[in-house]
Order: sequence, then structure tokens, then C-alpha cells
Amino acid sequence: MKNNKGLSTVVTTLIIILLVLVAVGIIWGVVNNLLGKSKSTIESSTKCLDLEVRANKVIEWDDNDTLGAGDYNITLKRTASGEDEVVYTKLVLYSATGNTPVIDFGVSLLPLETKTQWITSEQTSNFTEGNKIEVTTYYLDESGNEKLCPSGTTEFKF
Repeated sequence: MKNNKGLSTVVTTLIIILLVLVAVGIIWGVVNNLLGKSKSTIESSTKCLDLEVRANKVIEWDDNDTLGAGDYNITLKRTASGEDEVVYTKLVLYSATGNTPVIDFGVSLLPLETKTQWITSEQTSNFTEGNKIEVTTYYLDESGNEKLCPSGTTEFKF
């Protein structure tokens, strides 16, 4: 009669090792997938840290001036130096009674750059008597998609 106990122990050990390797592979696949999704969110959040843009000056033109009601001269300044990432902005003007639609500022801003643009009554839907402006920065990712950053609000007296 042969003693097969030694062979049974080797086979059992190999099966346990294979099960552990399979479990590690499954766990690694799940963790790697989660880390890949988080990586893009983290990259987006860190880019936004250096993309702060503030409204320095907002001038509303009324019917007595050369421009029509609802025309605004807006000066934006990028305050953080950060990387040389090109930044774009979207604006919303607010008053006590309502707000404008979202307006694209139309020009890019480099670090520490200041730019002034005319926002016309066609863009503001003839909005008048604004007292607050919300500036939302965004950048374009590798695919050309807009990635919005948290916005900042500045109050003005017109």
C-alpha cells in the first residue's frame, strides 16, 4: 500500500497558491480601474487651483452713452501665476430681478494677464442694472472638451 498523503499536501498547496493569485488579480483589476477614474478627477481639480480669474472692472453703458442699454465693458484679470495653461471664462451678470444667460468672454487669459472685452446687449439679452458678476474659468482638455472650474462672484456698484 502506497502513502499518498505527501502528494495530496503538494496539490492542496498549489491550489491555494493559485486561488490567492486569482484573488490578487481580481482585486488589482478593481483597484486599478478605480484609480484610473480618480486620476482624471484629481488632475482636473489640481489644474483648477491655478486658474483663478477675477473681474477687476465692470462698466455698464446706458441710453445716454454711445452704446445701447445692456452693453458692458468688462475687465478680467487672471490672479494666479500657475502653469502656462490657457484659460477661458464664462460670465453671468446678476441684478436684484434676474440674470443674463451664460456669456463666453471670448478671449483666453495667460497667467497674470488682464484683458478687457465689450459684452453687447445681444449677448446680455438687454440686461440692465447689474450689481454682481460670476466668473467661471474653464480649460480645454486633450480632446478639446471644456472642463469647468469652480466659479467666483464679485459684487459691483454701477
